[in-house]
Amino acid sequence: MTRLKAVFAGLTLFLFVLVCAPTLVVLARTARGRVEGLFGVVIGTGLAAGAVWLCAPLLGAPRPELAGYLALGALALIIPLSLLAVALTRTCDYGEGPVGSHFFRNEPAVETTGWADIEDEYVWILVRLVTRLDTRMATAEARAARARVHEFLAAVTEQPEYRKLARVSDGQSWLLLTGRLDPRHCYSNRPEPRAPGERFGLLVFLHGHGSNYLFMVHALRPLCDRLRLCLVAPSFGYGNWEAPGGADAVERGRAFGVAAFDPDPARVYLGGISQGGAGVGRAAAAHPDRYAGLVFISPTMEADVIGSGAFAAGWAGRPVLVIHGERDANVRPATVTAGVELMTAAGVRVTEHRDPDAGHFLFFAKLEELFDVIAQWESRLRR
Repeated sequence: MTRLKAVFAGLTLFLFVLVCAPTLVVLARTARGRVEGLFGVVIGTGLAAGAVWLCAPLLGAPRPELAGYLALGALALIIPLSLLAVALTRTCDYGEGPVGSHFFRNEPAVETTGWADIEDEYVWILVRLVTRLDTRMATAEARAARARVHEFLAAVTEQPEYRKLARVSDGQSWLLLTGRLDPRHCYSNRPEPRAPGERFGLLVFLHGHGSNYLFMVHALRPLCDRLRLCLVAPSFGYGNWEAPGGADAVERGRAFGVAAFDPDPARVYLGGISQGGAGVGRAAAAHPDRYAGLVFISPTMEADVIGSGAFAAGWAGRPVLVIHGERDANVRPATVTAGVELMTAAGVRVTEHRDPDAGHFLFFAKLEELFDVIAQWESRLRR
């Protein structure tokens, strides 16, 4: 079932690219984005025209010549467009500064070359579509979310430390279509030390549905700088943390962070947003001794995991923070409440922050407020 979900997600992403291609040709912020849009238009036209030409006889109609010419023309255009794409390809790296992109593979990662700005183009289109078409989302939240995401994407485009980082989203549709969920990848961030030998904590943070977008790393950096935490953000499928291998991907990211940053073990936290909450629950149940606390944000909370004996045994008497909006139409508040009740019944020290006016885009619409809640919770743990 999880592989079918991945294939469906990969197919959806591919179709989304084709549908949005004309928009990219006009609205993309970079030359690479416009080429991507043109590629999508050509491929989409070729596929549609070829399908019409092939299927017409099945419907008892003659094959339309125009469809055949369009399909052949699209095929011919792919060659020069591919050459242009190669010319625009740039070498990516794993980050020589505080931000890094890491692929845990034996073979050289294909992401050492790529077109990093395409992820940002599609994210921006997706956010604009979701916040404008979802009638359940409050207007103020939609507007605030668009403004904040635009700010994050601009920073990722403009700041040199992000410019050449290899993105995990390159080729993600193909990986999902072939049922491969684990790219064996994570992003990392280390705050600038305030004193020689400063010892940081560590936050392992799990992405939601969608790719492990780099702009989310940028979004979390102010919180990590404020709390003096290094950040590790592992990748797994389309946020398929409930699938086999999800907890292993979390553990791989945590182990990398411990080896790379030597954090204070009393300040190693696991957090996740949206579907990342499923990964938090599963990893916390599997390895409770490796984390000092958990943070769920607008989370998917699996009752069979949160209510399991393993979770109760590992987290009874220990701290968990749950943040969610009462107007969340993606993750129903009732499911979050049920998860909180299960943890409370097991003796977990749950701190809950409910926002009566917020929906699923709480993280973007009220970022400073959310960071204050997390900082206050974390400060109480250290007293």
